[in-house]
Amino acid sequence: MMYSIRYPLGLIKKRIVEYWRLRNLESVYQNLPNNSIARLRELKGKYNGERCFIVGNGPSLRKMDLSLLKNEFGIVFNGAFELREYFAPDKLFHAVEDRLVLEDHQSAINELTGNVFLPSDLQHLVMSGNPIVTEFHRGFPESSENWPPVLDTSSDLPVFFWGGTVAYYGLQLAMWLGFEEVYFIGMDLSYSIPDSVKRKGNVLESTEDDPNHYKSSYFGAGLRWHVPRPERMLVAFEKAAQRNLSVRIYNAGVGGNLNCFTRVSYESLF
Repeated sequence: MMYSIRYPLGLIKKRIVEYWRLRNLESVYQNLPNNSIARLRELKGKYNGERCFIVGNGPSLRKMDLSLLKNEFGIVFNGAFELREYFAPDKLFHAVEDRLVLEDHQSAINELTGNVFLPSDLQHLVMSGNPIVTEFHRGFPESSENWPPVLDTSSDLPVFFWGGTVAYYGLQLAMWLGFEEVYFIGMDLSYSIPDSVKRKGNVLESTEDDPNHYKSSYFGAGLRWHVPRPERMLVAFEKAAQRNLSVRIYNAGVGGNLNCFTRVSYESLF
């Protein structure tokens, strides 16, 4: 009952705050930590003409030879620390947008080197001088036919938008970085919730191994995650597939439900 009241009130607050931030975007960016706007501008379009792999954390990754990625650009997410090892440091990007993940792995994420991107509404959890903080908005109404909005790559003050999954953030980062082609892998968009989880509102706490990710300890015992809504994630990607974006998008994964992008054979790309 309490959650059903707090959630809509929180959403109204988000919309008010984000409206103000849009009206004052230049000063907002200047006040973000770690010289973020200057670093974002340096990265804008830097990899024009290149391709990258956006790596979801689904169990299908266990069926793929990830060593083939050694010479590729890649974007990995949240607590997928092991997946960083498949990419050279200068070709790796790491994005986190989930509050629970950042809270539960705050020290580890702040200690990451290289290009690490965090959303502005979680800047209070930034403890080091490395993460790049991007302006990030979550309040756009899901009931709108235009949900979710998408990054305007022509702007010098980028605003990134929530689309139900961190991978939507990753797609917008790929656009900002200038990649010409994007290949999704590990985006299975299928979840099961074990009966053993502890639930409080839309927050789940695991008490045993995680069946939904590439490793069983990803959201293992004691770690928290939000109630998954893969149908909402799929809507975000379907909208992306319909838009005239600056990047060509493919699904090079194994199985899964991300069928709105043209499927290609992973092995054939190397």
